[in-house]
Amino acid sequence: MLPALREYQEDAVESVLLSLRSGVNPLLVAPTGSGKTRIAVEVMKRWQEVYKLPVVFLAHRIELLKQAEDAMRAGGVNGFVMSVFDKDQPDFMNESLTIWDEAHHVSAEGISALLARFNGPKVAITATPDRLDRQRIEDEGFSLCHEIYIRDLICKGYLVRPMAKKLAVHINGEAGTIEQVLKQVAANVLDEVARHERKRSIAFLPSVQSSKDFASSMCALGAKWAHVDGETPLDQREEAVNWFKQGKLDGLSNVSLFTEGFDCPEVDCVVLLRETKSRALWSQMIGRGLRTSSGKIDCLILDPFWTSGENTLNPADAFTGNPDAFAGSQLGLRDCLADADGADADAEERLLAKFKRLERLKDAKEARERGLIDISVAIPLLGLIPPPEASQGGLMTPSQKALLEGHKVYGSNFTEAQARWLLRKLSDRRSQGLATVKQVRKLRQFGHRNAQFINFTTAGQLIGSDWRIKRFSK
Repeated sequence: MLPALREYQEDAVESVLLSLRSGVNPLLVAPTGSGKTRIAVEVMKRWQEVYKLPVVFLAHRIELLKQAEDAMRAGGVNGFVMSVFDKDQPDFMNESLTIWDEAHHVSAEGISALLARFNGPKVAITATPDRLDRQRIEDEGFSLCHEIYIRDLICKGYLVRPMAKKLAVHINGEAGTIEQVLKQVAANVLDEVARHERKRSIAFLPSVQSSKDFASSMCALGAKWAHVDGETPLDQREEAVNWFKQGKLDGLSNVSLFTEGFDCPEVDCVVLLRETKSRALWSQMIGRGLRTSSGKIDCLILDPFWTSGENTLNPADAFTGNPDAFAGSQLGLRDCLADADGADADAEERLLAKFKRLERLKDAKEARERGLIDISVAIPLLGLIPPPEASQGGLMTPSQKALLEGHKVYGSNFTEAQARWLLRKLSDRRSQGLATVKQVRKLRQFGHRNAQFINFTTAGQLIGSDWRIKRFSK
């Protein structure tokens, strides 16, 4: 029997069904640990209650298909599970509902080819936070109907809080081989696992050989550790996973085998020993340790330094809401959510600064077209040194800006006090009958070094005559 739906799962199911009833193929974004399979089975069940037709669950990995098959059986759903790579297609599928899990894995061409085989209503589900992946799916006729945010699940207690620790790995002597590096990393990881009293760890590595070497290093240090990969015979793989889930193993090493379709709530430590530029993959690896379990209050994310540099992403980057946010690298135990908040705030500040820059450039262009001279140009033309910015007071007022434009001067980043100072200087020049800023600039363009001291009338006469040949100087 399936567990009751959580509140956010019920909302997701209703959103998907509403889209289907409206003739829309919905896209559901749900992170690792949100119960995507449970949501998918409930959608199938309720759809089937109305249309009385078999349903199809599509995925790319055997673990996902097995989970779905077990859940469909427990939920009393009449349907089939199929790999996206399976070319056979039963006849009834033309009208059946198809639910496609982890939809972001198929290329744009693959999406089109896959969808051409299924003519009935379709639902795409993905855990990826990458907008480009979602956009690609949406371009193929799916519309985002609902999104579940990993931050919300953590804050509401449906997932545990992630605590990250960046480790500095020091290698004695020269850099050494990858085996030497892994031995040192294994020693550091084992120390942290003991210090934080972790019971079950899962490690992600960049290659099968490095995963095997890391598992061997952990075993040599006294840990009960195993390696599995896609080539491991299925019975051995299942045995290792079962031992791990039963607590007979302290840890498992893999490459990308357990980023999806692996459900072990007892995992309380994730070791990130591979770099990636994909936030989706990063989030899915970290998500392996976020499920709740009895007595579990958080998940430790260990992120060692490599001798060749740092990981492209940091643990907090799995929880940022802004795609342009990047969390800084800091040693020691860190609160991922707090670091993600800081990274989001920095990204927002950069975006606002960019908008302001673009706005200033647009205003400056319009000012030049109106024959105005920027303050940054006008002040040195007149031989003036602006006062420092006042500690209090905001930017110039609209009336000050208008008065400056009356002197053919444009600016937007001057403070009220600085604008008052410049207006006084310009008014003094006018009362003394000296050349305007525009006249001074014209004279300076043709080599008159002391143009700021020429009076208004003479400046006009020089500009109106063949003064470029005379080259007057004072």
